[in-house]
Amino acid sequence: MNAIKEAHYNLGIAYLEAGQYSRAVPEFESAIKLDPNFIGAHCALCRAYLQQDELENAGIAITAALKLDANHQPALLLCGMITDAYYDRGKSHLNNRSYTEAVTAFQKAIILDADLGDSSQDANSEKTHIHVHLGAAYIGMKSYPQAIEALEHALTQDADLVDAHYHLGYAYVEQGEHDKAIPHLERAISIAPHLKRAHYNLARAHRALGNLEAATNAVTETLRLDPNYQPAHELANTIKQAHYNKGITHLNSERYSEAVTAFQNAITLDSDFVTAHYNLGLAYLKMEAYRRAIPSLEKTVALDPNHKAAHHALALAYLGQQELRKARDTARAALKIDADYQPALSLLEAVDPSFTAPEKQETAQSAPKPPVNPQPDAKSRQEMHYDLGIAYLESKMHAEAIAEFRKAIDVDPDFVAAHVGLGTVYLEMGQLDDAENAAREALRIDANTDAARQLLEDIGQARPEPPQPASAEQTVPSTDTTDVQQDLERGLAFLNSGQYQQAAAAFKRVIKADPDSMEAYYGLGQAYLEVGAYDDAKAAAEAALKLNPNSHKAHELIQVIAFARNIEKNKRIRKKILSYAVVIAIVAIAAFFVWQWLPPPVPDPNLIMEGSMSKDYIFAGKTEDLILTIKNSGGPVHNVEIRLQPESQNKISYELPTSIIPEVLTGGKETIKIPITADSNIMGTQETQLQIELLGKNGMEFAMTKFRIRLIGPVVEQGDSNE
Repeated sequence: MNAIKEAHYNLGIAYLEAGQYSRAVPEFESAIKLDPNFIGAHCALCRAYLQQDELENAGIAITAALKLDANHQPALLLCGMITDAYYDRGKSHLNNRSYTEAVTAFQKAIILDADLGDSSQDANSEKTHIHVHLGAAYIGMKSYPQAIEALEHALTQDADLVDAHYHLGYAYVEQGEHDKAIPHLERAISIAPHLKRAHYNLARAHRALGNLEAATNAVTETLRLDPNYQPAHELANTIKQAHYNKGITHLNSERYSEAVTAFQNAITLDSDFVTAHYNLGLAYLKMEAYRRAIPSLEKTVALDPNHKAAHHALALAYLGQQELRKARDTARAALKIDADYQPALSLLEAVDPSFTAPEKQETAQSAPKPPVNPQPDAKSRQEMHYDLGIAYLESKMHAEAIAEFRKAIDVDPDFVAAHVGLGTVYLEMGQLDDAENAAREALRIDANTDAARQLLEDIGQARPEPPQPASAEQTVPSTDTTDVQQDLERGLAFLNSGQYQQAAAAFKRVIKADPDSMEAYYGLGQAYLEVGAYDDAKAAAEAALKLNPNSHKAHELIQVIAFARNIEKNKRIRKKILSYAVVIAIVAIAAFFVWQWLPPPVPDPNLIMEGSMSKDYIFAGKTEDLILTIKNSGGPVHNVEIRLQPESQNKISYELPTSIIPEVLTGGKETIKIPITADSNIMGTQETQLQIELLGKNGMEFAMTKFRIRLIGPVVEQGDSNE
């Protein structure tokens, strides 16, 4: 029997060496049948199957051999060869995207590798790569839990395996476990910094977790490594829009510092993002950071010269910097775009005495002004000194104000207004005796001067009240001493006529009689604002707001006070330049009025595209119109490109009347008629598709839609066909 077994084995070896593998197989099987423990025949049978690439049968044969002797070296070598063959087969399937077949091959390689145990001669890194590739194959099948298990197994054997970290991070991103993805992607990047897809998926993970700053850094690095990587461009646009929307939310909530950061991040991803530059400038403007607002707004008008709101905001920024000439020129630039743009008209009327609105110019032409008789030189000088005194008074430059009022009085000792102004300065400085002397001098000149009388009354209220002697009987207050309504009306009249100290005194009397008078606190805040007592103005405005938290005008007054305080800081720097005092006063006064003209934040464009055919079908060789309607519910947009992409150039042709829409305003609508002609060779009934895109600058997509177009060829009746 042993001789027969050996004969079968030797004949099989001969066939094997002659390359006749199919004839060798039955000889080895016959030898094994005679002696199941013949380990050499099992190994030889494995070799024959392996040569025929029958890996399944080869695996069965070598498994039987290893059961007889787990340490049999030839069997171990053959087992390693089968493992490598399965591994190579799996990689080939993986490269061909045959993921199911790849998984099967890698799993069999892993089973055989487990049979080898520690006796394998292969490097451990090769074993770990089997698990990495298995994980990649599972990812291809979108079986992410199985992929994660395989990849984590690979990392237990080699913690620095970059492919394992990358694929594991990707699998976690696709699984929605972004917090688990980030450490693996960061580890992959630390090992291989130029792995662009690791940066890209890291950006995806950070964005999903709401960390837009980290997402911005990651996607920026992706595009640095590969500027043409389209998925990164699409993600960058998404992150950019998220930054922008966040900035608009912060801007509307008056969280200006957060808005600045958000708009800057959006600009990092798109340096030509017009509305982001505009709203960044607007945020700086509301923060009174004029120097920073100017570059952003200049960039806006450079990118979009027709952005009238940006021109107006830039004029306000120049005004805040006290660059009056630039403010005037920029406001005029806004009016060149829109001659009826009211914010720019109002700004110019406030800061440019020579400016006349268009409708005023017509009046001026129809009714010319009469010639003005020149005033004597003495009159001109006293008025000049008085005007400078008022400018200094409003700027809280008391010493300079006193000097100018005294110069006016030296020129004209009977100049009542100068005496009242001098007394007002002394009152603000707390020099009540000097203030009273000035007021009484004004009354000596004109006993009917209400301003001087009111000044005396204000001085009396400012003096400390003498202690009242104790009385056994309570004095009944008189209801006739203060008429609240009359004092309130008197305060408003003084306020409107520019007599702010008198207005303040009247409002104080109202508050003393009626502490819940919101109107009196509001008026007092206005009066204090006009004389530059910003702390007192703010306290009064806040008291009004406390009485009525929904008061819109009290909110606005607090904002104006903040704006005026900043102007005051700039004035102090230049207080020694007398010739500039009037200019500063003009800027301060103008700023009070223009604050309410700050333009609102401009939202991003939101284009909606609708289309319809003049008929539901087009006959071969005929033309029908596609009616395209474009609506904009967001901010204005300029130079919108229309791009058409037909599914087949051989079925239809079209004639686009215009490829660029110059402007679509907020709430605007554009209608475009596109003639479409069906090819004359169309037979039967067919369908084709036309894709229409609306694109902005740098190819940014505003809207996209697809239309199915039905085409009908000539009907061929059966009797007309050629036999």
